[in-house]
Amino acid sequence: MIVKKQPLISVALCTYNGELYIEEQLTSILNQTHTNIEIIVVDDGSTDNTVGIIEQIGKKYPQIKVYKNEFNLGYNKNFETAFKACNGDYIAISDQDDIWITEKLEILLNQISNNWLVFSNSQLINEKGELLGKQLLDKNFSIETRDFRSCLFYNSVTGHTSMFSKKFLKYLIPIPEQGYYDWYMGFIAMYHTKITYVSQCLTLHRIHQASATFKTQDKKTKTALLRTETATNLTNLQTYSGLLRADRKLISRIANSYWKKNSLFLIKLIFDDYEKFFPDLKPRSGLSRLNFAIKV
Repeated sequence: MIVKKQPLISVALCTYNGELYIEEQLTSILNQTHTNIEIIVVDDGSTDNTVGIIEQIGKKYPQIKVYKNEFNLGYNKNFETAFKACNGDYIAISDQDDIWITEKLEILLNQISNNWLVFSNSQLINEKGELLGKQLLDKNFSIETRDFRSCLFYNSVTGHTSMFSKKFLKYLIPIPEQGYYDWYMGFIAMYHTKITYVSQCLTLHRIHQASATFKTQDKKTKTALLRTETATNLTNLQTYSGLLRADRKLISRIANSYWKKNSLFLIKLIFDDYEKFFPDLKPRSGLSRLNFAIKV
C-alpha cells in the first residue's frame, strides 16, 4: 500500500514582543494533525524574551526556523518577509498570541481545492484563554454571492484564519507598506474568484491590550480611525496591477470620493448597490439606505 505524502505547509509566524503567549501558540501549531510543516518565524525587533523562548523550543523541533530583522519593518512588510522565506506548497498565517485547534491545517488543506486562498472563522478569547462567547464572523457568513465590491469598505478575510497556495505570492507581492496586508490579500483573491470559506472556528483569537487590533479609543476616535484605515486601503486596492482598466477607474474614483466625505457619486453608488458593498449589514431601503449612504 502506497501512502501519499502530505504536502508541506509553511506557517508564517510574525512576532514582536510576544513572550506572554508565543509558547502556547507554537505548541498548538506543533500539535497539528497535519504534521508535514515548517514554522517560519520572523521577529521584528522584539525587546523582550520572545526570540529566546522560540529558540529554546526550536532546539527540540527543527521545523522551527527563526529569522530576526536588522531593523523594524512594520506589520505588513514583516509578513511579506515571512512569506518569501516559506518553502511549502501552502502558506498558513499565524498571529503570535492565538491558539489553533489541532485539525486547523488539515481542514484548510482539504477545503482549498484549486483556489488561491481559504479562510475560516475564529472564536474570541481573553488574556487568560477564556472564551468570550463571540465569533469573528457571523455564523451565517457566506461568500457565495460576493464580488470584489464587498472588500472595498471593510475586510472579512483576516490573516490569522487564512492559508494560501504559494502560487498566489506572485499576485500578492509586493504588499503595500500602509494599511492591512490581509485586506489587500483577501481583495485580490476575491477579485479573481479564487477564494473559499470554511464556516468553522479553527482559531482561538486572543483579544488583549497589547494585540495589534486592540482599540481603546472612544467612539469618535474609533470612527475617525476606521475612516482613515478604509481610505488607506481603498488607495492600496487601486494599485493592484491585475485590475481591469474599468475596475481600477471605479476603485480610484471611490477612493477619491471617500476622502472628500461628501460626494454625490459615492452616495448614489452605495444607494444603488448597497447589498454588493455591504453584504453583512442589515437590509435597507428608501430613506434608511439614503441616510446610510450619506453617512458613509
